Formats: sequence, C-alpha cells, structure tokens
Amino acid sequence: MREILESCVALDRTAFETYRGMSAVCAVRGDEDLATTFDRMAREERQHIDWWSDLLVAWESGLVPDIADEADLGARLTELITEVEGSVPEVFEALSSDDMLGLGAQIEFFMLDPVFGELTDLMRPGGRSEVSRAYSAHVMRLVEAIERRYEAGGLAVFLARVLKRAYRDQQRLARLAVRDQLTGLYNRRGLLGHVRQWLSWSARYDRPLAVALVDIDRFKQINDEHGHAIGDEALKVVAAALSEVVRGSDLVGRFGGDEFVVLAPETDDADLAVLLD
Repeated sequence: MREILESCVALDRTAFETYRGMSAVCAVRGDEDLATTFDRMAREERQHIDWWSDLLVAWESGLVPDIADEADLGARLTELITEVEGSVPEVFEALSSDDMLGLGAQIEFFMLDPVFGELTDLMRPGGRSEVSRAYSAHVMRLVEAIERRYEAGGLAVFLARVLKRAYRDQQRLARLAVRDQLTGLYNRRGLLGHVRQWLSWSARYDRPLAVALVDIDRFKQINDEHGHAIGDEALKVVAAALSEVVRGSDLVGRFGGDEFVVLAPETDDADLAVLLD
C-alpha cells in the first residue's frame, strides 16, 4: 500500500513540475494566458500531492484499510509512471505553445486511469466527491485553454473535447460500477470491496468493526398494495435516513432488494446498538 500511494505522489509531482516549468517558459515569452493556466494547474497538482500524502499518513496511522488487488494496482501505476515520465522532456524551452498544450493533454489523459478512482474511495468521508469536483475543474481548465487558442472546428479543439468526454465517461462508468442507481448508495459490489478491505484492517490492527444488516418491514406488502413506484420511494427514504444517522466514518450501502448494510469501523456491539437505535 505504501508503494502504491508513493507512486501516486510521484505521478502528481511529475505533473506539478511539468506545469510549473511550462508556466515559467510562457511567462518569459510574454504569453500571459498560458502562463496563468499552467501556473494554476501546477498549484492544483500540488493539492493532488497533498491528497495522496494525507492518505499515506492516514494509512500509516491505521485509519484506512489496505486496498484489494494491490499487486495489480501497483503494476498499473508503474506503467503509468513510465508513460508519463516518458512523455515529459528534460527542458521546456524548446516546446512551442502547441507542444505544451499537447503535453498537458497527454498527462491528463494518463491520469484518467480507473486506478485512481479505486484509491480515492479510501479518502475521508465525502473525500471522493470533493476530489472528483476538483479534478473535473482541473481537466476543464486545460480544455478551455485549448478552446480559447484554436478555431472551433480545428483538430486541437476536437481532441480537447475528446479528453473532456473521456473524463466524464470514466467518472460515470466508475460510479455505475459501485453505486446503486436508485438510492445513490454503494451497491453490492461496492460494499463487498469495502468489507474485504475493512476486515483486513480490523484483523491487522485488532480493532473492532461492526457490520449491520437492515431491512424494511413488510416491504413486499408495500409493493403489492401501493405499487413498485411507491416501493422505490420507500427505499430512497430509508437510504436517506440511514445516511443521515450514521457517522462520517461509517459506510452505508444497498445490498439488494430492501436490504441495506452499515459498515462501522471502531464500533463494538454496544456502540452499534446506540448508532442504530
């Protein structure tokens, strides 16, 4: 896990140094628009480095679990580091403005890899949404810089829009894979992934971990008497209620049908009873 998170830091550090270097060259050339764009992207990459560094500290403190399939993720990150570092020149002075925007697009394309979605799931409660919004703004900043510089019908603008579309599709597909579409909670697949990780964490640190299964009384009767549309509304109401009462460190998901799961780290039986009262 340490190697994985350190690889994320290394990737974003390369991106930070690249954007900072290109910003400096553009400033010398008097290209204020690109200098400002790359400077802001460099500062955002610094924030990304902080995200991964904070997650590493949390992992070292036993606050987050190991991720499943570490070997596969580690191998994929090694490939990404090779691809990103291979695309970055030693000096930026020889690059034209077109070259710089193309290099930025390559870096952001590499960063669309699904591996980062799996890792951001381990961040603090609400952290993934925050990261998703911030990174979306980061990608759009580069896309808008390309659109400002080139004609609407040109190849560069088309490729920028491909990058934007690829990012949005990647986010949508990542969400579909682990989220229940009706309630917005984790689905069975998303839940099982987290359960495996937290069970390993519990065994590793000898810490309590509570898992509660919650269902809706007479749910079949609700569907039979009032229809499935009302049943769906009941599921959404229960999902919202569970999300409101659990703590920020807990996880709630829909296991299937009218069954929900609450995963509560650092919680024993007595604490769980109070939580679900």
